[in-house]
Amino acid sequence: MDKKTYYINVGTGEVLEDKAALNYEFEISATEEELDKLQELFEETDNSSQGSYATSWLPWKVYYSNEVNQEYDYYLTEVYRAIHQLGSEQTKRHIESMNVLENGV
Repeated sequence: MDKKTYYINVGTGEVLEDKAALNYEFEISATEEELDKLQELFEETDNSSQGSYATSWLPWKVYYSNEVNQEYDYYLTEVYRAIHQLGSEQTKRHIESMNVLENGV
């Protein structure tokens, strides 16, 4: 399968083909299958963030004692891991400088 270039905004979960369409953070090259997997990770991150938000109003809860927060962190790390694997050299360097990937790349 042929790879195409996509532009990613992690904060909004957007994946676009048009470089000028938004403020993007990362550039990747991906097949349709790889792109589908990344979009599934964005969906899982979004689903888990909604549960995490509900518990954020409880100041006596320790962040990591909540499974929902751990789930959100897991999926967000997986998003960055996938972007790193598919990313341009600049994208890879940027993600590595962020130190967001646990247990290496």
